[in-house]
Amino acid sequence: MTAVDLTGTFADDLHDVLRAAAQHGPLATDVATGATVVLRQRDLDALTHDQRLEGIGLAMFDMMGITDGPLRDWYGRIMFTTEGDYHRRLRSLVSRAFTPRSVEALRASAADMAVEGVARVRHGGDLVAAYSTVATRLMCSLLGVPDTDVPVFAAWLDALSPVFLVMTPEQIADATTAITELQSYVDELTTRRSKDPGRDLITALLASEADGERLTHAETVAMIANLLVAGHDTAGSQIPCSILVALQHRAELAGVHADEARLANAVAETMRLQPSIPFIPRTAVTPIELYGKTIPAGSMVFLCIAAASRDASAWREPDRFDPDRFSRPDTPRLLNFGAGTHYCLGRALANIAVEECVRAVLAADPPLRLTEHPADIPWRQVLGRSPARLVVNSDRASGDTMLA
Repeated sequence: MTAVDLTGTFADDLHDVLRAAAQHGPLATDVATGATVVLRQRDLDALTHDQRLEGIGLAMFDMMGITDGPLRDWYGRIMFTTEGDYHRRLRSLVSRAFTPRSVEALRASAADMAVEGVARVRHGGDLVAAYSTVATRLMCSLLGVPDTDVPVFAAWLDALSPVFLVMTPEQIADATTAITELQSYVDELTTRRSKDPGRDLITALLASEADGERLTHAETVAMIANLLVAGHDTAGSQIPCSILVALQHRAELAGVHADEARLANAVAETMRLQPSIPFIPRTAVTPIELYGKTIPAGSMVFLCIAAASRDASAWREPDRFDPDRFSRPDTPRLLNFGAGTHYCLGRALANIAVEECVRAVLAADPPLRLTEHPADIPWRQVLGRSPARLVVNSDRASGDTMLA
């Protein structure tokens, strides 16, 4: 198997790296972690439901030497790392809040935020900066966190987002400080909310705790912090990824912003071409035979979404943007949000955030255009990968100097 530096390769050349790896076979090895990297769509389809694979658990923390302390205590109790009855209990408490119908009630708020973002760059500016808090504000709205409190913990969420990958010693220290301060904040927030209940997820979690039904106070605090961190960078990174693709293919998206079905399909295609989360980490709980290789129990496995979504054996013309691809019944499933036990609860919320931001950008009049070539735009990585900036201008007079 060929080796790839998947935990460090988040720049625009990620797809070139993965395409080269796939030429050597359906599996690769991540050089930083030793994880087996699965590259093909059909294998991801099967393995996301395979009971021989579980969530990453504490394997990453063990590898990084984080053996105790508040960061490990919190990380070991969240839905991302837990399994079995405990995981199902936590998941059941919040799943109803994330149904498409429940989340759809936030679409109007998402649309307003998206239009506000476009207004800020109408005469030139950075769309990444303009949309930097949209995903976090929507998650806060669902939870019942006051919008005015978003700036209070945004820095904590930035510091905590890398906990799902390999961290440097400096990142570990920053994340440890952040989780201590964030949990203290959330503890105080739940006290406030218990005195002033509303129709939101925090109130529902506190009601469950008060009834002694299934949730302890410590679990309530951990759950709220879990949801805030999970929603902050994943959807937040996908927004600029999808906008970049949309701006590159504006001619093919004429009128899409006014057609709900076509918009949803087009946004799914932007996610396929540029997923913000390139892989899903898993742990083998029993040995797995795959293409003549034995993956030992306890080993890490990376289900590589970025490679699978451009797998030529599954997708027709995988590198071509096709805004109507997902309207056809023979199209493979999009795996950006995982599948099986650890399927992302926030999929509907993330879709709404991305769709409304893409809609607002496409609907802008005069049109917004990139002021630099996409190849010159640097990329960033916290948990998700995304363009570091999307500087646009809408001045028709200088349109000949701009890029679609």
